[in-house]
Amino acid sequence: MNMTSRTLSPAHPETSKPLCYNMVDTDMINRINYKNDKRDSDFEIIDLPTFFTTRPKSLLEKDFRLNFWSIIYITEGSGHHFVDFIRYPYKKGDIIFVQKNQVHHFEVNQIVKGWLIHLNEPFFYRIKGFKGDIFLDLVDQAAGIPVLPFKNGPDTTNRILIDLIHREYEQNVNSFDIELIASLFRSFILSLRPQLPVKKEIFQSKDYENFKTFRTLVETNYTTTRNVEDYANRMNLSRKTINQATRNVAGLSAKQFIINRITLEIKRHLSLGELMNYEIADLMGFDEPANMSKFFMRYEGLSPKDFRDDVQKR
Repeated sequence: MNMTSRTLSPAHPETSKPLCYNMVDTDMINRINYKNDKRDSDFEIIDLPTFFTTRPKSLLEKDFRLNFWSIIYITEGSGHHFVDFIRYPYKKGDIIFVQKNQVHHFEVNQIVKGWLIHLNEPFFYRIKGFKGDIFLDLVDQAAGIPVLPFKNGPDTTNRILIDLIHREYEQNVNSFDIELIASLFRSFILSLRPQLPVKKEIFQSKDYENFKTFRTLVETNYTTTRNVEDYANRMNLSRKTINQATRNVAGLSAKQFIINRITLEIKRHLSLGELMNYEIADLMGFDEPANMSKFFMRYEGLSPKDFRDDVQKR
């Protein structure tokens, strides 16, 4: 279970233009890349009944990974949604946050009502005066919980705002105003923040800033080291300080945070079925496939083969 520690490198945001909104692999859904067929923008909103009736059920109910962010806003009905291989129940008033690079799939539901928002990364930096920080901070404050309850009755601010966003988006192309939508979306996110089931003071603290830096470094370097000390040295902080930050923000130790990120990526590769175990082990920085298997078994309670077999039975 050895992994060689290498020099940590800072993460750089992707700046690629949106690609095709389709399957990369024709045999198995791999990644879904962003393309907005209706508008030349990095933002899309569609009502859920329309979404479910215009997309193939067989496609929606398979695992795939998003190259963009998704928000599912529930106004009526209930059901289930899979995020990173976990089946989450949702109901009226819930909002589901699916982050870029997460694996998810729908359970097609002809009764549920609400909206689906797609956000491509350039939306956060191509619009003058608009930044994506407030949205990403909101997702951070959810502490990894993809389904959260909100008050979203017809008279609530967030409901009024998302309705305005949808109406503006549905205007014809000539009157479509992406800057107005960006402004409304910012207000929509701000209207949600007071309802988050977390302590606001945490996200105004140094712990939160340390956690964000640690999370960015882990995302860039989890295949090269899972040693907390390496990240502490890169941040010029003590291991204790990093552990305090991850416990206060994410509710788990720094070591467990790294472990969770590694096991999640192993699951993603196993679910795609395109690589052999030895290839996944090499990508993940393990010296031997057996070491990856032992690691996965230790923290997930089953072997990579058993996990792959279980996914393929769906």
